[in-house]
Amino acid sequence: MKPTFTILVFILLLLTLTDCGSKNKQAAASTNSSNVSTGPAEGSADAGIHPEAQRLFDQGNELARQDKDAEAAEAFKQAVNIDPDFAEAHLRLAMSYDVLDQKKEAEEEYKKAAETYQKSLRQDSKDAKAFFNMGLAYNKLAKPDDAAKAFRQAVKLDPENDDYQYELGLALGHVAQYQEAVLALQKAIDINPDNYRAQEALEKAKIDLQRWKSMVKQQQDITARRQSANKNDNANTSSNTGMPMPIPRKPEVH
Repeated sequence: MKPTFTILVFILLLLTLTDCGSKNKQAAASTNSSNVSTGPAEGSADAGIHPEAQRLFDQGNELARQDKDAEAAEAFKQAVNIDPDFAEAHLRLAMSYDVLDQKKEAEEEYKKAAETYQKSLRQDSKDAKAFFNMGLAYNKLAKPDDAAKAFRQAVKLDPENDDYQYELGLALGHVAQYQEAVLALQKAIDINPDNYRAQEALEKAKIDLQRWKSMVKQQQDITARRQSANKNDNANTSSNTGMPMPIPRKPEVH
C-alpha cells in the first residue's frame, strides 16, 4: 500500500510541475510579444496617401514584425511604386534593405526618404514625427549635422517625447556637442525612467564630456605656456637691443 501511495504522490507532483512549466512558457511568450517594437518609423493611415500604398505599408510592417524582412521589403517597395511621395514607406524600405545587408539599395532609399520628408515639411512644418524620421534617415546617410538639426526641430515641437530626446542626444554627441548631449539624454530619462538606452548613452556622454573638458584644459595650458614663453623671449630681445656700452680706453703711459 505504501509503495502505491508514494507512486501516486510522485505522479501528481510531476503533473503539477508540467502544468506550471507550460504556464510559465505561455507567460514568457506573452511578455515577449508585448515587448515587440514596430520602430519609430511606423505610422497610421494618412488621408494624403494612396489607400493601396497604405495597405501595402501596413502589410510590410506586419511582415517586419514577423522577421520576414525580404517579404516586408517587397511590400514597402510596392507601396513607394504606387505613391513615390510616401516618405515613411521609403524609410521602412531602407531599413528593410539594411537588415538584408543590401547597403547600396538602403542608401538610395534613405536619400529618397530624406528628400520626400523635406518636401512634406515644406507643406507642414509642424510635423514633429516627420522631422524625427528625417533625422533617422540623415543618421544613416552619415550626415550628423543634418540629423541633429532635424532632431532639434522634432524636440522643439514635441519636447516630452523621450525617443526624440534620446536621438537628439546621440546626434549631438556625434558632432561633439557633449554638454547639450548630456542635457538631452538626461531629459529623455526624466520623461521615461525606463529608457535604458538613454541611461547607457548618458553614461557614455558624460565620459566624453569629461574627456573633452580635459582636452580643452590641456590645450589652454599649452597656449598659456607658449604665450608666457613668447613674452619672455620678447623681453629678452628688447633688453638686448639697446646701445652697446662703450669700451673704456686703456690710459696712455708717458
